[in-house]
Amino acid sequence: MLNKKKLYWFSQILGWLVYVLIAGFFNLLNNNELNTELIFSLLSIYLIGITVSHIYRTLIVKLNWMRHSIAHLIPRVLIGVVLFGTIVYVIQTLVLDILITNTSYQFSFADAFPKIINWTLLYLLWSLLYFLFHFINNYKKEEIKNLKWQATKNEIELNKIKSQLNPHFIFNSMNSIRALVDENPTLAKNAITQLSNVLRNSLLMGKKKVIPFGEELRLVNDYLNLEKTRFEERLIIEKDIDPSTESFMVPPLMVQTLVENSIKHGTSQLPKGGTVRLESRIEKNNLIITIYNDGTYDENHQPETGFGLINTKQQLQLLYGDNATFNINNENGRVKTVLIIPKDII
Repeated sequence: MLNKKKLYWFSQILGWLVYVLIAGFFNLLNNNELNTELIFSLLSIYLIGITVSHIYRTLIVKLNWMRHSIAHLIPRVLIGVVLFGTIVYVIQTLVLDILITNTSYQFSFADAFPKIINWTLLYLLWSLLYFLFHFINNYKKEEIKNLKWQATKNEIELNKIKSQLNPHFIFNSMNSIRALVDENPTLAKNAITQLSNVLRNSLLMGKKKVIPFGEELRLVNDYLNLEKTRFEERLIIEKDIDPSTESFMVPPLMVQTLVENSIKHGTSQLPKGGTVRLESRIEKNNLIITIYNDGTYDENHQPETGFGLINTKQQLQLLYGDNATFNINNENGRVKTVLIIPKDII
């Protein structure tokens, strides 16, 4: 791919060559012979056009016209094309009349004005093409810059969410272990071992944008075993996991957070405990994760669950935009949480 400098000179050489060839063609149509005088005239126009337009371009760069808005750029361009159109006319007249044809020059406004207008229009077309190229090029640069900025912003937001999830998880897990210390020290020690495994895995996962669902599932299983130790028969765990879903990529700690909310705000709030059921399947290239828990979801009164749910929604939006879905509602006396994750992140 040509760089900008090479592209500029390629356009200059080719553009003025095309103009000279067209001018020569019309001269031949007007029954002018292809003689030495015509060839030198066309060659002089070619060299003058390239030289003066390059000087014009140097002036544009030196005065940094590209920094101006279109409203401020238009009068500068109009003055520039008239000025350089006049300069080209003067140079061309001196070259053609004095150097090539060896005739004495006599100024005639009627003869000079249309020629100046022609050169002015030609340089106006040159200016339009030049500035159009740079506007399009700058627009693409700004678009790429905005995309990079948005990607950086999303990365920062994701890291912020992850840094919030880990303390949230640790706090709830430590509360579970604290309840076991006096009741059953042996189980408490086992729970601490399980928690260390969970924390080690969660810290490793937190560094990644997405992980296989199978890895997330192992973390969820460790967490559920930890909670089962605490609640014993009050917590019933059911799972229906499609093996094909385990290779599907998901955001780390997301499913664990939803399962944690199901226990904390479902089972733990019921005197007789309850059931947590986790299901997964693939449908139309989407991973569908469904979590059921006993209890009732009140959308208007969830002061504690808001943290995990808000983070889940933010994480999905940053990674998948509007392609992911998260819903939580009541169904047949249970709370149903549905997470639909597409295959590709944005």
